[in-house]
Amino acid sequence: MGKKLVCDVFDAVMIDNTDGSVAGTTTLQSANIDVVVNEVEVRAGKGNALQATLHVQRDINVDLTDIEWKPEWVAKQLGTTITTGAGEAYAMPKWYEAVDLDGEEVGTAIGFNLDETPLTTDSGLKIYDEDGTEVVVTTGYTITGKAVTIVGGVAGDMYEVRTYKYATPATTQTLTFESDKFAKGVTLALSTFETDENETHPFELQYQFPSAIPNGSFQINTSSEKNASTQNLKLKIVKPATTTVVGKLLRIPLQ
Repeated sequence: MGKKLVCDVFDAVMIDNTDGSVAGTTTLQSANIDVVVNEVEVRAGKGNALQATLHVQRDINVDLTDIEWKPEWVAKQLGTTITTGAGEAYAMPKWYEAVDLDGEEVGTAIGFNLDETPLTTDSGLKIYDEDGTEVVVTTGYTITGKAVTIVGGVAGDMYEVRTYKYATPATTQTLTFESDKFAKGVTLALSTFETDENETHPFELQYQFPSAIPNGSFQINTSSEKNASTQNLKLKIVKPATTTVVGKLLRIPLQ
């Protein structure tokens, strides 16, 4: 009989036990199933000798790390759903060079065009000159659509636009963080291959857990060095209501 090895990371599928929605991935960097049996030692007699070991509980935890950004995984952690529709976003700080906006008489319309159109009311547009002094609307600039005209502006001067709010398209996806909502139960399936010494895959190994709860905690880590940020998902396996079977492993022959 040949050697049996597990050499490849899991693929994963999560099926929401409430609404049937599915999240899946084939780009896991690591995937671990941790089964821990807690026990109580019974000691007595001279030397406090071990008399018995009582097994009191079995905990199963799953830890998945993905290199691909999947907003639906974040939604599962938050216990919410992804909605689609127009919203409001903040522009990030950016420097703009003042230019002649109309191409007519020198100095008649000096300013710059923003990347997005600020909201007509309560946009929070903040503009600063090179000295860090705020340029105030009406006395310092006027705005029409994306075009910002600097009062008494000089072509070539630089201005920092620190932020403003603008409307996003109707296809914008939104995830909400709600203090009274938490992750719901999912059915979790993890699949990998059993590999032999000839590097063939005689069996698929599929772990199935019908009642898994995401713990709701996650981190998004970024750095100035360009690199793929990983996404972590932790789940705890809990007992279903009608059975003591919390999971199973299928060893599926591959033809």
